[in-house]
Amino acid sequence: MSRWWRLVGGLLMNVALGTLYGWSVFVAPLEEQFGWKRADTSMVFTIAVIMIALSFLVAGRIQDKYGPLVCSLTGGILVSLGFYLCSYTTGLGYLYLCFGVIGGMGSGFGYSTPIPVMAKWFPDKRGLAVGLAVGGYGAGSAIFGPLAQLKLIPAYGLPATFQILGAIFLVMTMAGRFSCGIHRKGIGRRVGRLRLRRIRRDAISRPEKFCERLPSI
Repeated sequence: MSRWWRLVGGLLMNVALGTLYGWSVFVAPLEEQFGWKRADTSMVFTIAVIMIALSFLVAGRIQDKYGPLVCSLTGGILVSLGFYLCSYTTGLGYLYLCFGVIGGMGSGFGYSTPIPVMAKWFPDKRGLAVGLAVGGYGAGSAIFGPLAQLKLIPAYGLPATFQILGAIFLVMTMAGRFSCGIHRKGIGRRVGRLRLRRIRRDAISRPEKFCERLPSI
């Protein structure tokens, strides 16, 4: 499989995970349905952001020790489950738990995976790959926010919208995880081939530079 498909997989994951930042489209329907105040609903997103930050720390250690597979699966499942469970919301505490804690942890665990993985798959185009992956995270709310606000909520209602989004995100994160090819051995072999290809290219096109680099190879 071409490594560019790995980038597509990373984008799929990040688009789904970044939808957490489209929380604002759910605020007005929730306040209308339950009579909550803006301070109450704003706390949901605050909790989610805190959990994302804390999850980064934990996910980084886990990824270093066990590889990216554990973090990617955990993130995809948690963020999808968080959205789906929000459809059964009856109180603020439940929403804090599902969207804030579960969804926030899922986004943090998931987002910590594609960025370093893309940097390893594209050692020669690291800036481009990482930039596209980060852009996908930002595009999530721009894509699914208007979709939920203008299409899903008016047509199906708020609970069904949470369920639909949860199912979509599960498919996207799992498909992205497999096409991303986040296996430690696979990345190592691919990076090794890319480095060898670069060395051969330099030896042919720039022999003087190649000779200068010989002590460090």
